[in-house]
Amino acid sequence: MRLNEPVIFNGDTIVINNANTTVGYAQFNKDKCTVEYVFVNSMFRRQGIGAKLINIAEEVVGNRLKPSNPISPLGQKFFNSQKYQNRKHFSSLR
Repeated sequence: MRLNEPVIFNGDTIVINNANTTVGYAQFNKDKCTVEYVFVNSMFRRQGIGAKLINIAEEVVGNRLKPSNPISPLGQKFFNSQKYQNRKHFSSLR
C-alpha cells in the first residue's frame, strides 16, 4: 500500500491518503496537548497508521499528546494498544 505524504491542515488536522481514499486523519488541540479525534479507515486498521498520525501531531505540537474526553471504547482500545504504546516519540515516520 503506497501512502501519500501526510498533509497538515489549519495546523491542527493531519490527513493521510492514498491514490483512492482517505486512509486516516487526526485532529488535535495544541493548547491543551490533546488528541481530539482519530479516524483510520477500517480497511487500513492495525497497520500503525493511528500511531503514525499521533506521532506527527506530537511533532507539530512539540509535546506528548493525551486523548481528550470523552473517549470511545474503540479509542480506548487504540490508546491502550501495543502499536500506540511503542510508537517512536518525535521521530519522523513520514
